[in-house]
Amino acid sequence: MKYQYFDGIKFTLDENTGYYLNSTIRTRLHRYVWEFYNGKIPSGYEVHHVDHDKSNNDIENLKLLPRKEHLKYHASIAGKRNVENGLLDRIRPMTKEWHSSEDGREWHRKHYEKTKDKLHEEKEFICEQCGKTYISEVTGTNRFCSNKCKSKWRRDSGIDDETRICEYCGKEFRINKYSKSKTCSKSCSAKLRHKKRKSEVD
Repeated sequence: MKYQYFDGIKFTLDENTGYYLNSTIRTRLHRYVWEFYNGKIPSGYEVHHVDHDKSNNDIENLKLLPRKEHLKYHASIAGKRNVENGLLDRIRPMTKEWHSSEDGREWHRKHYEKTKDKLHEEKEFICEQCGKTYISEVTGTNRFCSNKCKSKWRRDSGIDDETRICEYCGKEFRINKYSKSKTCSKSCSAKLRHKKRKSEVD
């Protein structure tokens, strides 16, 4: 997939790194998605793809890790891959045949049954927005019971607010950066529309 869209923004695949990037805002998609839901990434931390798939930028697949831990993890993975690649090339045909056999499929079923509880561990949390308790899989970023509460918390906190200049009266005003409003009030908005209509008639 060449492009991915999030929050109305187009991100393009960087074939050199495998990440999706928007050159205008100069950020990668996985970092933008994590900050959209959780706020600014703390200094010294990086966003990790849990399933190692850089095209899977769903918030549930993104985990915050200390930079040192993140680098150490990927270094160990790369080292293991280099060692294993030679062996894998030799045994891949045999393992592929076994995994597709009845014995292989049965092993996968049993292995999943043994590990599914850990893979999908659930816990009770308290929503930071509405205060209700909710049950969810443990992801390390469990703070809200729903995307609705998550979005309301961000709006109420003003974390996404920016300063704009009213196109009608020229005053500064604070508003959510995702809002399309160009005026500081409904009054100025109505006056601006009237002004534009009048100029079109003239």
